[in-house]
Amino acid sequence: MVLVSRAYGPESRGMALGVIAATIGVGSAAGPLLGGVLSELMGWRSIFFVTASVALTIPFTIKALPKFEQRSASSLDLIGGIGLGLMVAGILLVPTEGSRSGWTSDWVIVGAVMAAVGVGTLVARQAFASSPFIHRELLRNAKYLALAGMSFSVMAANLAPLIGLPVLLAFSHGLSSLEIGLVMVPGPALSAAGGLLSGRLTDRSGAKIPVRIGSMVMLVALFGLSAYSGSSPWIIAIFAGLMGAGFGFVNTPLAATISRLVSGEMLASALSMNSMLFFLGGSIGTALLFAFSTTNGLADGSLNPLHSGLAAGFSDGFLLLMIPVVIALGLSLALPAVSSREISEEEKITMPGKTIAEAVPVQRWIPNCSVPWHPECVETIPAIGD
Repeated sequence: MVLVSRAYGPESRGMALGVIAATIGVGSAAGPLLGGVLSELMGWRSIFFVTASVALTIPFTIKALPKFEQRSASSLDLIGGIGLGLMVAGILLVPTEGSRSGWTSDWVIVGAVMAAVGVGTLVARQAFASSPFIHRELLRNAKYLALAGMSFSVMAANLAPLIGLPVLLAFSHGLSSLEIGLVMVPGPALSAAGGLLSGRLTDRSGAKIPVRIGSMVMLVALFGLSAYSGSSPWIIAIFAGLMGAGFGFVNTPLAATISRLVSGEMLASALSMNSMLFFLGGSIGTALLFAFSTTNGLADGSLNPLHSGLAAGFSDGFLLLMIPVVIALGLSLALPAVSSREISEEEKITMPGKTIAEAVPVQRWIPNCSVPWHPECVETIPAIGD
């Protein structure tokens, strides 16, 4: 995302990130189906051999990267990074082990201690380190925090069904690996389409409209999954597709807005922190979903009055996942109502003492260059200067 954000200007960045999201969506759609076929024909171990073969493309893709990249002059805060890692590991360990071994088990206590130590270490380093792990300017900007919070909340609601539905379909509906792959295909496929549409809409009218549309679609999808988790797998496939479409509409505008809000050397840090919260939210959402499904099992009796049949635990879990989407809707009030190209320079996050300088030669890829995406294709653009 950092490379794409640097390669494209604000007027087309949403569409560029939408293409990236669509590519990921297509891969995610093909993955479950291909995995099901391989598992049926050659066993589950073959999936890992095929996945590992993708690494063979790395030497070729490296050639497309720029030879000279913008680097930060600040040092890396390893202690703060370790504290952040402890915090994340502890937060994930508590719900995972709590649902499996009990909320007073040794591993739950270990996870709570790890999280507390990590939080304390990170807070101390943020307060006293000369170059903290997380740029202080990011934490002081309400709009960036709202965007990061939305990424956390939306992914908590999105990743849990992606991981939970195959388990539900296997144990409650008795589907094979191939059949599960077919049921899951609509989600990533519509996510790819949603990413492209929302990217174009973000470039034209800003992030607020696509984010709100996507959030509402996700709410409908989660309520449908809660109501029909014990019903026909093909009904589940419809709501899984709606879930993917809604997520595609939300995800692309968030990344595009962050890339326009943050300037200069903080861009990589801002997007990486957003990605960390993105997957942290997904992990916590998944842990909570399985905590509910483990507690209630496949028994009858759900909090959703429209639910019937088995898998009450999953039904309650999907209902719970509507809460982070509602939170994301509330945070969307912080999004700019205008197109992202109109974000003022005063709103952008820059390093202390830095201003936007004119006509400073900085390498940027030119999308319509005669050699597309070649690192030597550069132009003079405004850059962060003293």
